[in-house]
Amino acid sequence: MRIAYIILAHKLPDQLVRLVCKLNTKEDSFLIHVDKKTDDENYKRMYDPLSSIKNVRFLDRLVCNYGDFSHVEATLNGIQEIITSGIKYDYVILLTGQDYPIKTNKYIKQVLEKGDAKSFLEYFTLPSNEHWKNENGGLDRLNYWHFNIRGRNHSIPKKGRFKQSFLDLVGSAIAEIFPARRKIPLNYKLFGGSAYWCLSWECIEYLNKFVRENAAFIRFFRHVLLPEEIFFQTVLLNSPLANRVVNDNLRCINWTGSWHPEIFKLKDFNIFINQDCLFARKFDKNIDADVLDEIDKSFL
Repeated sequence: MRIAYIILAHKLPDQLVRLVCKLNTKEDSFLIHVDKKTDDENYKRMYDPLSSIKNVRFLDRLVCNYGDFSHVEATLNGIQEIITSGIKYDYVILLTGQDYPIKTNKYIKQVLEKGDAKSFLEYFTLPSNEHWKNENGGLDRLNYWHFNIRGRNHSIPKKGRFKQSFLDLVGSAIAEIFPARRKIPLNYKLFGGSAYWCLSWECIEYLNKFVRENAAFIRFFRHVLLPEEIFFQTVLLNSPLANRVVNDNLRCINWTGSWHPEIFKLKDFNIFINQDCLFARKFDKNIDADVLDEIDKSFL
């Protein structure tokens, strides 16, 4: 069982190093993308301890702003690097630098081996008011043109989204020019879900080929809000591999109605440690490092 991990990181360098060291085995590889906005000192604290490890590679850095396509692009770059390496992996797993395994490497591989080469990806059909009620069931993310301006997302032709009155006036004028609704290429059925997954080699090869052959689809998603929560689901659930996708991302995440997961602390240990999930997110050693120590102790 060989696993390639793609890890998207932007802060907490010591925690990233700890994550890689925890997951590292001689069969596995790590493709790490560090947000180009991360300052040189923190990048050095990530790069220096890990770059000498043979099975770790740092990807070319992109500026990753909240909600834009750069997160998908960084992931696709990781997939391209994996394919180009010529090494065939059984699974590729997408993590962030604030994820952490809550099972041993041996157990993780046993679960995946029993998975019969199926992929693990949370998904639901769109629109879904159960999941994204305040966004027209998620359709606002696709129907409007989303642009990132100075690190902030703005939507057209949805009026009243700019905080400055002048920009809102300009945006409203542009709204009269842009089409009222955008139409997704290929007439695909829409799906959303968690941004993080465990995909089989079969799915990874399919995604890489799909991206090369469907430039219009990629252009469309460059102006989708939070596309990492829609892109992979929509591509794979409309593919011949749809029946090989299990609706489970194998993660424990504490959503409490906000846009961001809650930080797990030591008091939450019993919430996730006895679950069947392989990973939990998210953690922050500056808020509570003891919980990571307790996870490590549970492996002994």
